[in-house]
Amino acid sequence: MSLIKTERSDVTENDGRDSVCYFCNDSFEMGKLQNHLKRCGSILEQCPLRCGAWIQRKHRDTHVKDCPMMDKSRNSASPTHVRVSDPEPPSQNKHTWSPRAVPLDECVSYLEKELANIKLVLTEESSNHDIQSTELEHLRSKLMLVEDRAQHFLSTLVSLRAALDDEAERSANWAAQFKHDLSNVQLALQELQSQQLTTTMRLESAISSIVHEQNERELLEQALTQHDNRIRTINKLEEVIEYIKQTVEEERQRNSENQAALEAELMEARRSSQQLAHLSTLRVQLQNATSENPAFDRLAVLEVATADVRAEAAEHSNKMDIISRDLRALTKSYNKLRSELADFQTRMTLEHPESGSHTGQFIWRIDKFSSRMKDAKEKDTVLTSPLFRTSNYGYTLKAELNLNGIGKWKGRHITCTVRLVPGPYDPLLEWPCDLNINIVLKDQPANRSQAMDIVKSLELRRKSKLKEDANERSKSTESLDQGVIQMKRQYIFIPHASLDKFEYIKNEVMFFEFIVNQ
Repeated sequence: MSLIKTERSDVTENDGRDSVCYFCNDSFEMGKLQNHLKRCGSILEQCPLRCGAWIQRKHRDTHVKDCPMMDKSRNSASPTHVRVSDPEPPSQNKHTWSPRAVPLDECVSYLEKELANIKLVLTEESSNHDIQSTELEHLRSKLMLVEDRAQHFLSTLVSLRAALDDEAERSANWAAQFKHDLSNVQLALQELQSQQLTTTMRLESAISSIVHEQNERELLEQALTQHDNRIRTINKLEEVIEYIKQTVEEERQRNSENQAALEAELMEARRSSQQLAHLSTLRVQLQNATSENPAFDRLAVLEVATADVRAEAAEHSNKMDIISRDLRALTKSYNKLRSELADFQTRMTLEHPESGSHTGQFIWRIDKFSSRMKDAKEKDTVLTSPLFRTSNYGYTLKAELNLNGIGKWKGRHITCTVRLVPGPYDPLLEWPCDLNINIVLKDQPANRSQAMDIVKSLELRRKSKLKEDANERSKSTESLDQGVIQMKRQYIFIPHASLDKFEYIKNEVMFFEFIVNQ
């Protein structure tokens, strides 16, 4: 029982994972103890020579060498056999056996030996029985431990299953709650997406409105700048007009004075003519009187007076011719000045409010499209834009537009080009000049973000700077047909059929934008 308790304590101490050998006290894993018992060196075994001693298995060979029964068992086949061969009865023939008389002492000794062997066998069997009973008790203890552990495992399994059922129920409840929350989250996400889409649309509309307001602000600033330029130009024009009025008034006064002097001279000339007539009558009378009275000679005196009056009348006539010629020249100059002033006022009226740009971007507004198209078809009228520059101190440009086209495109296309003209800062610029210009026919929809503008590109090149020549400025503009031959790469063409697709012409107004890419 103590061995069983020790074994149980060892098993308990090893927590069911290791088993302790009863003979050598070594620990082994579950299932490996039986293999160890087959070759454990500490197990007691009976002497194989039947000397009656119990020895450990590891000392068996040493004992066999020193065993007193060694001499008697030398003739045996194997030293490890536990049975000793029975003494053979003496015989004369190995194949036949014949009974002979055996002494009683030998029989007694033989029986004693057999009895001793039987005792040894019984002792061995009893020891084996004790070992087996010990092992059986050990197995019973292990079985009880296994049963206890099985009961504990079953109770743990039951509690674990109950906990698992509770956990499964909680998991099911959590899954249902999660599905419910997920559906709520999906609904909230859909609502958030719809709000985000609405916000995005509002943001886009706000951005478009901001861009539109910014464009309008830029246009307003440009319009204010143009308005300021127009005001300054009008102020200068008023000064010029005032100067011209003063000049005209002075010329008028001089003309009135000259006219008064001329009238006085005319009166004097009339008096001279009257005097001549009177003198001629006197001459006739004197001639008659002379014929009556030859002694009385006054004819010479009258002829001298007549010659003086004629010379004075000729001088007055020359003065009248000079005054008339000066008056006609002054009248012609006055009329020319008035016509130039009228032309200048016409160009600066509010009907043509455009003024040049100095930023490399210029928008040209063309009003009265129908009448201008009619003039282009009937008279090949070429529209010329105000001058604009690529920068504040850059190249000076002007645009030329033929609404009815030129050359083989006549009657089917709008042709447009940009030309370099002499500018105030040309000596400071680089030559040759290479410019790339985008010409844009602006669409005019209600929503500017939906505009479908027509964009054309133009390459402008000039080898050297332009020289101002009064004779060239007085000449008419070069023929556009020759321009097509000479500058065929410097024209853009827009078909008339494209004008009706979108709102390129709205309220008889067309816009062309020129952007210089530097």
